[in-house]
Amino acid sequence: MRCRTLFLLSLLLPGVPIRASEPVADEGWQRIRSTVLNEDREFQVRLPESYRWAKDRRYPVLYLLDGKSHVDHTAASVAFLATHGEIPEMIVVAVASTVRVRDFTQSDWPKAWIGGGGAANFRRFLSAELIPWIERGYRANGFRILYGHSAAGQFALYCLASEPSLFRAYFAFSPSLDWDDNLPRRSLEKSLEASKGLSAFLYVARSDDAGRALADYEDLVRALERKAPSGLRWKSRAWPEERHVTIPLLGQVDALRKLYDGYRFHDDLLPKGYPFAKKHYETVSKTVGWLIDIPEGVLNELGYAALSEGKTQDAIGLFRRNVEANPNSANAWDSLADAHAKAGDAKAALEASRRAAALATEFDLPNRVLFVEQSKKRERELAETPAKLD
Repeated sequence: MRCRTLFLLSLLLPGVPIRASEPVADEGWQRIRSTVLNEDREFQVRLPESYRWAKDRRYPVLYLLDGKSHVDHTAASVAFLATHGEIPEMIVVAVASTVRVRDFTQSDWPKAWIGGGGAANFRRFLSAELIPWIERGYRANGFRILYGHSAAGQFALYCLASEPSLFRAYFAFSPSLDWDDNLPRRSLEKSLEASKGLSAFLYVARSDDAGRALADYEDLVRALERKAPSGLRWKSRAWPEERHVTIPLLGQVDALRKLYDGYRFHDDLLPKGYPFAKKHYETVSKTVGWLIDIPEGVLNELGYAALSEGKTQDAIGLFRRNVEANPNSANAWDSLADAHAKAGDAKAALEASRRAAALATEFDLPNRVLFVEQSKKRERELAETPAKLD
């Protein structure tokens, strides 16, 4: 596993990239030298499946705290949900922890723990060093999600209270709420009272809490019910069957679905066509507070729905719209080829199929052989029916 030190030259020389070229694959654990924390910090970037070929596409970024504990299952959950159209694809940045009690707590609390109170510095590390580095080196779209569990969940609440615009969404799974006489809740409550123009999403969840921990969580929920401004969309869920250590696995799936409420375009909506889909994702955009275009997969399914209804020209129009929005998608070009073939235009079908095969080969897609074989099949069909093209 590779591990590199990445000096923040761009902090001294704004606009000067550190990378010689844009990464297109996961690179293992890397190091960044933090002047704010005066130490090296490790992080890992997990890229979505389409990142290699969707050169014009930009992605939300999920910043995952306690990254070494959670990166594998979180990145897998994100990829699985995105593959099945539940959420958009996103970049996952896993941030490894060093001294958790220092970085994730907002005050010193010597009667219980020694060495707390460094949350402000850790937040500055994220805002001034790590986030700018990520957004210079990767195709991020500016929509940031902060994910924290336990003490890191406490830090997520602190960030929402102290610098809410740093992230657009906050996940706090089983957050440590007892710190310094419930300071996490008290500071958030005070901040919400003064919030104007806030636009954010908060997901909080608890596990099989009992006693003081349960009471603290219920106090947090009541505070949100009383104080949350209209610009804060928030959800709370209890997972009584989960332990403190297991809640992130199921909680993250629910949090992502709640954040992107309505994102999935159900199959029974396909006959309603493109205008309906456009309005659907306009509604989702308003819910999320961020522009969300019709996903490539939905445009593709709309095209095939039109094709199955005998609306061949409508299907061609939808597939053309898809290749215009996703010019490097081999699948989008292959679908356009299907529609041209259905319309009896073998020459246009071959041109689109060749483009699909070329893209699949260029980006070394796992199913590239299928695209190449389909292109060759269309070549043979065209050679066998030359008279139809005159």
